[in-house]
Amino acid sequence: SRPSSKKLFERGLQFVASDTVCFPAKMAHGHIHDLVDSKVTRIFMPMINRLPSETSEPLSTYTCPVLKGYPLVIRYSDDPEHRLNIPLDTPLFHWFTEKDRDDQLARYMRDTFGIDPGLTRRAIIQGDRSLASFYHVMAAEGAEVIARVEKDGGFAVVLAARYYQYDELVNHNLSRYFTNIGIPVLTLDSLPGLRDVDLSKTMLDITNNNHAQLLSGAIIAARHPLLEYVQVFSFGCGHDALYTDEVTRLMAEISGKAPLILKLDESDVAGPLRIRVRSFIETVNARCQKAAQAIESLGDPYPVKFKKNHRKTRTILVPNTSAAFTKILSTAIGKQGCLVEPLPMSGRASLQAGKKYLHNDICFPAQVVIGEAIAYIQKRKFRGDEIAVGMAKFNCDCRLTNYSFLLRRALDEAGYTETPIISTDQLDRKSIHPGFKLSGLSYVRAIWCLIMADILEDLRRKIRPYELEKGETNRVFDQSVDSITYSLKHRGMLGALRAYRYSIDEFCKIRYDRSVPRPVVFIIGEYIANYHPDCNYHIEEYLEQNNMEVKLARMYDVFRKYLLHTVSDVKDFHIRHSLSDTLTAFGGNAFFDIALDGMEKIARKHPLYQNTGRLPRLAEKSDPIIHHSINSGESFLISAELLHNAAEGIRSFVILQPFGCLPNHICGRGVIKKIKEQYPEVQILPLDYDPDTSFANVENRLQMLIMNAREASICG
Repeated sequence: SRPSSKKLFERGLQFVASDTVCFPAKMAHGHIHDLVDSKVTRIFMPMINRLPSETSEPLSTYTCPVLKGYPLVIRYSDDPEHRLNIPLDTPLFHWFTEKDRDDQLARYMRDTFGIDPGLTRRAIIQGDRSLASFYHVMAAEGAEVIARVEKDGGFAVVLAARYYQYDELVNHNLSRYFTNIGIPVLTLDSLPGLRDVDLSKTMLDITNNNHAQLLSGAIIAARHPLLEYVQVFSFGCGHDALYTDEVTRLMAEISGKAPLILKLDESDVAGPLRIRVRSFIETVNARCQKAAQAIESLGDPYPVKFKKNHRKTRTILVPNTSAAFTKILSTAIGKQGCLVEPLPMSGRASLQAGKKYLHNDICFPAQVVIGEAIAYIQKRKFRGDEIAVGMAKFNCDCRLTNYSFLLRRALDEAGYTETPIISTDQLDRKSIHPGFKLSGLSYVRAIWCLIMADILEDLRRKIRPYELEKGETNRVFDQSVDSITYSLKHRGMLGALRAYRYSIDEFCKIRYDRSVPRPVVFIIGEYIANYHPDCNYHIEEYLEQNNMEVKLARMYDVFRKYLLHTVSDVKDFHIRHSLSDTLTAFGGNAFFDIALDGMEKIARKHPLYQNTGRLPRLAEKSDPIIHHSINSGESFLISAELLHNAAEGIRSFVILQPFGCLPNHICGRGVIKKIKEQYPEVQILPLDYDPDTSFANVENRLQMLIMNAREASICG
């Protein structure tokens, strides 16, 4: 396609599925239609889920969720294949290593085009040589520019961005603002030694090559007296909200330098951009006239650690996903000999604390759960040295990977510098909690009891709108969860099972009248937004007050989907994971089925209980829309649940997502059009939440859904 232009951008605007997605993603639609206008006969736009690490960070194999998922959005929104009869090839690849890349490409080219695998492999070798030559030339040119600046004086600017942000329309010709006045500009790829920088002292867990390069470039610029750092990022990029903070911290600690951070979108910013650049240059010139600050070594990014002796001296505060899950997880952690306290829901206090200690570019669920912890600490007047704070963590392409980073900064800002953190991270590569690791048995206990709680939640939602004694269903549910967790703590898993059987009996005693059924609304979306009432503004309660029946996805499926990803890697993409990971994935899937068989057999004693759709079968339904090995955010769960429940007769759906959640641009809004093609009569309402979202805004949109659901119910 031709170089980006305003006209080309506007050419594809009508096909943008999510208006809050980043400028480069919106630009992609214009390039697709430029190819169409150019009369191409085929378009190749692969989905590359993982890439081999190119830096010192072994886990930086994920790609941007939007980058990898956008071929799906193009397929469903622009649809060149069916609308214009131009084939759109969107193969899915998982390249953990170069061998994975070579094998998968050879198979794809053979199976799709009949090309001999040997020819494909020779082409890959040629491509690798060309790419290596490119990097060599870039680094040599960069070294020459740096040497010239060292000889002649002045300074050079490192322009840091993702590759697609070097597009001159996306970055608004930013380099020209410097080169026009004689200041050389270097890209990250032209920095000698970029891929060899030690990133172990960063606070972030780095899961993406681009992120590793951004931080490496900042460290190189901070250490060199004649290099300055300018970073471009796009509105709506949730990850850059974290990385710009860390870039600023690293450069300040190393040499006292301050980067220029520019958030750019499609708006015309020539005037303000010129002012920002000139101000930056003047600041640099003023600093250069002073004595250079000594270069400092980076210290331990997490000096406050949870140690083994803290198990008996620090109370671990466990934040909420839902109240039931928090009680269960707290009990599982407590079984490992720790002092634990589940956090209560803090309501508006948590939202205010989250806004105070985390800036607005951080995702709303992080603000809720971290604000919840700080609000409770302040309310109880804890000393920082008598508590620890727990935080969920999983190495993935979601901001969840770095919630510990956000929590550490928030605790420090609030004055709790002595408070350590624990997390569910098994690797703990930053050595945040060397004295704690969630054991495999704790995982089994937590998942086992979570399945029980999910089944009881399902019954509660079917009974509560129709109960004859107001509040009885919630009372029985709360007592049931307390009984299960108490029994798990004091009598083990068999005791929890007995408490669960008794709970089903108690649910059978609740009187209800379902003779006039209400319209059903199914809610799915980002995990915390889905289940934490303070994060979704108590949407479940609101819908029930408006004579709706609510159904939610099962919480345990979020954990099972990670196992399915690994199983798919092995079976579908022939990837060789470690024996431990492979056995865990296959054994874990078997465990889920065994546990579900047992728990559902007991639950069927209640006349309202119906077996849930098992995740592997739901994945088969959604695979034609989004393959279950794509592991961004909620992944295939949203489309799988929508398809399954639409087939079961549900016609109203709400997708809950934090504003700027990159995966849900793809897995949420991105799949709606395709699902509506199969079920045109369903209504799907995506709701975005951020710290400043008003309930009135949410209510207005929900009322439209409620009225449509009632009308459809009457007509039906």
